[in-house]
Amino acid sequence: MRKAKLLVIVLIFLFNCKKNIEKTSVYSPPSIEGRMAMDTIFGKIIADPFRNLENTQDSTVINWYKDQARYAKSFLERIKGRTKLISNIHDIDKRKSFYIKRHYYTEQEHRFYLKKGIDETYYKLYKNTVSWDNETLVFDPKTFRSESGNDYIINYFKPSWDDNYMVISLSYSGKETSELLIIDIASNERLPVILKNAIPASYLGINWLPDNSGFTYLNILQTDPEHPDFKKNNQSVLYRLGQEPNQLNYIFGTKTQPEFNLAPSDHPCTSIESPREKYIIGYIAGVDNYWNAYYAKIVDLETRKLKWKLLYSEKEKVLSNKGVLVDNTYYFLTSKNSENFQLASVDIDNINFKNPKILFSTKADEVIDDFRINKSAIYVTTTKYGIEASIYKIENNQIEKIIVPKKSGSIHLSSKSAYYNDIWVTLSGWTSSNDRYKYNFESNAFKADHLTSQIEYPEFASISVEEVMVNSYDGEEVPLSIIYDRNLKKNGRNPTFFYGYGFYGDGIRPFFSPIFLKFVEEGGIICIPHVRGGDEKGDSWRKGGFKSTKPNSWKDLIACAQFMIEQKYTSKNNLAIYSSSAGGVLVGRAMTERPDLFAAVVSEVGVLNPTRMETQPGGGGSNIKEFGTIKDSIESQALIEMDPYLHIKDSIDYPATYLTVGMNDPRVVPWESGKFAARLQNANTLIKPILLFADFDSGHDGNSSEMKMYQEWGNVFSFVLWQTGHPEYQLKKSKPK
Repeated sequence: MRKAKLLVIVLIFLFNCKKNIEKTSVYSPPSIEGRMAMDTIFGKIIADPFRNLENTQDSTVINWYKDQARYAKSFLERIKGRTKLISNIHDIDKRKSFYIKRHYYTEQEHRFYLKKGIDETYYKLYKNTVSWDNETLVFDPKTFRSESGNDYIINYFKPSWDDNYMVISLSYSGKETSELLIIDIASNERLPVILKNAIPASYLGINWLPDNSGFTYLNILQTDPEHPDFKKNNQSVLYRLGQEPNQLNYIFGTKTQPEFNLAPSDHPCTSIESPREKYIIGYIAGVDNYWNAYYAKIVDLETRKLKWKLLYSEKEKVLSNKGVLVDNTYYFLTSKNSENFQLASVDIDNINFKNPKILFSTKADEVIDDFRINKSAIYVTTTKYGIEASIYKIENNQIEKIIVPKKSGSIHLSSKSAYYNDIWVTLSGWTSSNDRYKYNFESNAFKADHLTSQIEYPEFASISVEEVMVNSYDGEEVPLSIIYDRNLKKNGRNPTFFYGYGFYGDGIRPFFSPIFLKFVEEGGIICIPHVRGGDEKGDSWRKGGFKSTKPNSWKDLIACAQFMIEQKYTSKNNLAIYSSSAGGVLVGRAMTERPDLFAAVVSEVGVLNPTRMETQPGGGGSNIKEFGTIKDSIESQALIEMDPYLHIKDSIDYPATYLTVGMNDPRVVPWESGKFAARLQNANTLIKPILLFADFDSGHDGNSSEMKMYQEWGNVFSFVLWQTGHPEYQLKKSKPK
């Protein structure tokens, strides 16, 4: 106890000493007085000098965020090339006459999709035929509650199996909870009902009953982000067409299955794969890769006395919601006997997950990415190190590798249903735009079936991609994707932008982004380090950057950065790192461990103070399964180790830092970035800028406006180019306001 008290005194003294550090730079961000809090976590004393910033109801704190946003803008708007860069990014996208997303092809031979004209600022829902010759508008979100002043967007939709009805999910200002509307498609009229507190854009969405009389969805009991039970004890409910909207028919969750002992943070979701199914599947969903699953007879929904039976438990290592029930066969991916996953199946009437039928196993260096079940065949996509994709066809127990029209970094499959042979294959890569094809099962041929016109990008013709393996600190080989102009000189002075993540087993697959390639055209290099914590090298790769092994993630990033310097691509004065959300840990700990290695750091809506996650509304939700809990003696130490905020030290000149937050963010509270910014701004001499941009009209995924997206990426890249020394992106001479 005596030693603990002495340590507290020493820590308080050290944090008070920072007030004596002279600010010799031109950067003078808005100040706020910090209030020290001390926590003891399994014998370890933790000092938190800006605990008061967690109170976002305090007007002083809110005004500080507003001041920080104005301060950040005063610098960003002075960067010489920023306006031109934003305009160029916008012009590149304007080459298309329209955009389509969330395309849905039904068994009734209809296409439903969200579409936005080049001069429009939002997407509307349309219906069309297979031949694209009869487009009709189904719903314009601006017609919904226009008097409210809320800028509603469509974030999800699902037609009934017979295409007679459409459920549309609407949200605004970055909020995740939605309001559900139901449209009679034939008459194009909205039913007089609004269902509230839904979240169909996540957690398995809307599931129509086989007879189209209603649908199931996940209901959020507590939607107030400030409430301690926010997003806790959610329930799957059934809505029958014509019933009162406030009448919730609970079918799966703690209210109907208390014997399942669900945690408050679990999300009990349901799935119905087709109108032919006899069973409804119930998943206990979360951020972890392995869930518990149950099944029940759909016919029992009539009496609301579902007899849920265990389908499998998480110990069977069935990959999240990748399972598909077709007739009486359940197909799934599992890592139980293969780190790279296997495709297997069981008979629903004779369930045996201990000895399933193995349908497909990969080679040692390939990982199964996804699969689709069709009438005559099964299609499986794989990825090698997360950067080289392949597709296989399983027909009559024979496996055949399909030769695709072009080499691809990632392959996406879509189909009409498991009862047809229609299958579409979308191929994409770092430098090649998405190409969509319809695959002919009988002729083994591909036919182009693009949703929008194909656009040429001649300015990117000289851009090359190099895929290398980098030895990390412990000898583990880390895949690194390097995108650069082939005429680039390895002189150690090229602006280099690292884009990483490494959480939840989510790897970064090759994607085509004119915005990113524009950075390369400006003379920069894009690097994607496939760090541990993702899935690029299988399930073990995810576990290699998970809880107590999390340091591997940022050490992999550091190793890749050092490689780029050693190979003369760049230098520490020209190197920037970026991530978002959970990836805040990745870049935050990389910069606090090696502040000398980076010129700039960007974290958007980042997790930067994870030890305080469980004090947030909702108690951290299911994210504690990914990060760990402060209540466990071992996991708490891992949380402390991965906490960037706690590793900021005084009198260290940290890299230039740009942080963004959405003030309506329900996943990562704004004060994680706010506390991090305040600590940085008060820890050193501010030789480099520490900017915090708070957006009061957005949430976790930003704002729906396309123009705001261009502006935000313009901010990120111009900030990086400014700090990495690009001569055309330096500050104008006029002083900030």
